[in-house]
Amino acid sequence: MEKLVTIVEVGAYSERQYQKQDGSSEYFKSRGVVMKRGGDVIYGEMTGELASKNRDTQFFQNQPYIVKGFWKHRTWEDQNHQTRHENAFYITDLQSL
Repeated sequence: MEKLVTIVEVGAYSERQYQKQDGSSEYFKSRGVVMKRGGDVIYGEMTGELASKNRDTQFFQNQPYIVKGFWKHRTWEDQNHQTRHENAFYITDLQSL
């Protein structure tokens, strides 16, 4: 997906250590962005090397940007045995015009 958006808010760069299934540890790197497109406000997240590369990048509010990314859907069962759904938007590129 590629869309024209404006930046509402940009979160701080974050690294969280986790343990992989093979027992080794790794860091999950991320930086969240709140964007507006028309009347819609969405949250997207840069992860991995893109987040690292943009850890200090200044993104300016109300300036137009082109965002590229993809939606990911997750389904799980909660404690009450209800099926739950979540959609997440992962940013693969964010460039100013």
